[in-house]
Amino acid sequence: MRIIVYVLASIMMFAPLPALAQDWINYFDYEQRFSVNLPGESTIEDTTIVSLRDGTYPARVYRANDGASSYLVKVVDYTEAGTLGEVRGSIAWETWRYRREAQETGGQVTYDGYTVIDGIQGHQLQITNVDQSRTYIGINLLKGRLYVLEASVPEGLPLSMLFQVSLQMLDENGDPLEIVNVILDE
Repeated sequence: MRIIVYVLASIMMFAPLPALAQDWINYFDYEQRFSVNLPGESTIEDTTIVSLRDGTYPARVYRANDGASSYLVKVVDYTEAGTLGEVRGSIAWETWRYRREAQETGGQVTYDGYTVIDGIQGHQLQITNVDQSRTYIGINLLKGRLYVLEASVPEGLPLSMLFQVSLQMLDENGDPLEIVNVILDE
């Protein structure tokens, strides 16, 4: 399945579409242990989130734009969570928040299901918004860190596959992890 996505991404890279920018970069954050393709440098904001059980956890949000399309990566650090249930429930909680927001704003969830990115289990949502723009969300959890990728594109423009399939986890040395079927909290 992943090979098919890479083939599609390769084809789209060579398509003559104005929405496909030439200045995409492979962004690395060694502290948060991930890399991802972004349309240029991102702005970074440190914040906190409130969890399912009202705990407050640090998060870092990365934002980048490609014309009218926006891309966001959010990393929530649950490594200091007091209970395993807090960590394991983080994917469901984040997914529920996106579903609720779509419902409140009149959007429609058009895909809602389990996903695996590089052996890391998670959840994926696709939402058609009231203005017919589309939002794609990927939520994955590894070793106490919740990774949320969100891309929003205007009606009629394609999502850059460079972003959607590019999440890669890094080890403590900054090298790509060799992962095979990781359980949610490992």
